[in-house]
Amino acid sequence: MFSRFLFRLLLLVSLVGIGVWYYFKPAPRQPEDKYVNVYCWYGLIDPETIKEFENETGVTVRLDAYDNNEVLEAKLLASNSGFDVVFPTSSPYVAWQIQAGVYQKLDKNLLPNIKELDPQVVRWMSAIDKDLTYSLPYFWGTVGIVYNKDIIDMIFPGGYEKNLALLFNPKNLQKISKYGVSLLEEGVDVIPFALMYVNKNPNSTSFEDLDAAAKHLMKMRPYIKRFTSSRVVNDIVLGDTALALVWSGEAQQAIEEAKDQGKNIEYYVPSDGGITWIDAMAIPKGAPHPKNAHAFINFMLKPHVAARICKNTKHGIAVSGAKKYLSKHIVDNQGIFPGKNIIKKLFLNTPPKTSQEVLFERERTRVWAKIRLNEY
Repeated sequence: MFSRFLFRLLLLVSLVGIGVWYYFKPAPRQPEDKYVNVYCWYGLIDPETIKEFENETGVTVRLDAYDNNEVLEAKLLASNSGFDVVFPTSSPYVAWQIQAGVYQKLDKNLLPNIKELDPQVVRWMSAIDKDLTYSLPYFWGTVGIVYNKDIIDMIFPGGYEKNLALLFNPKNLQKISKYGVSLLEEGVDVIPFALMYVNKNPNSTSFEDLDAAAKHLMKMRPYIKRFTSSRVVNDIVLGDTALALVWSGEAQQAIEEAKDQGKNIEYYVPSDGGITWIDAMAIPKGAPHPKNAHAFINFMLKPHVAARICKNTKHGIAVSGAKKYLSKHIVDNQGIFPGKNIIKKLFLNTPPKTSQEVLFERERTRVWAKIRLNEY
């Protein structure tokens, strides 16, 4: 009797186990829809690139655009964004977002064109994402100074050096201010230059150094017309601004557009040193089409595709082989592809890692807000 009871009990447990497994077993993986949802900066991916990808893969690109990192970050952190590929700025955004668990790991087996990445840009990016586990560098460039050469030559007939002093010396700004001077919107793009100008480490996390930089910026503050990132091209081209701190891609756009109006606009990375920036490609967790996302990223790494995007946007692209598809005029433009003499003076803003650095980052944000409000 006991053995028969035990047999029935074991049979019942087995049947229950099979039922539970059947109920909770993973659903068979469904093939992905033939779409990839891409969220990128305004105007950086052209229709020809989209069409070529669609023809090659049969996957339809649904492209949406944004104009600042805060918009992208809000969507990524709020909920499942529905995007498959995004282009966040590496520092500090990619660093924070990796810590927040926003991105899924990249499957390098699906990215054979990763070999095309520029080793120098990879070295910079490795400070943010050590083994490129979650992101790959793509757009890159510098932060420097753009100016209306005719106006600046008129103000300084004896000449001037292409260094930080042109923009960060208040005596110079006093002379230039009636023609318009602007700074970028985010403190992360401005404060490191102020630190350099007052002979501090641009990556300093000292509150005393931050105070010194802030006090200097307040000496400049009366002569700053506006803080802007999105308007700087129009302001320079239309003549509302004669001198500005700007990203290199926007500077190149301003130079090209101003030529059509007979205006002489130039850009330089200060001889004292400059900031490099990188916009990466990454796949958010919960992306509805991860395989298509990998296919899109791999396609963007093709040298001829990267070259076309560089030609259209005047942004540097972190794909070494792209240069062979570009004209000498573009390859030799140090505003797009800085030479070794400039690269050795560039630094990437590093994201906070220690508790002290996190506190400094918060204080820098608070201080920058006060500077913009003219209240520091």
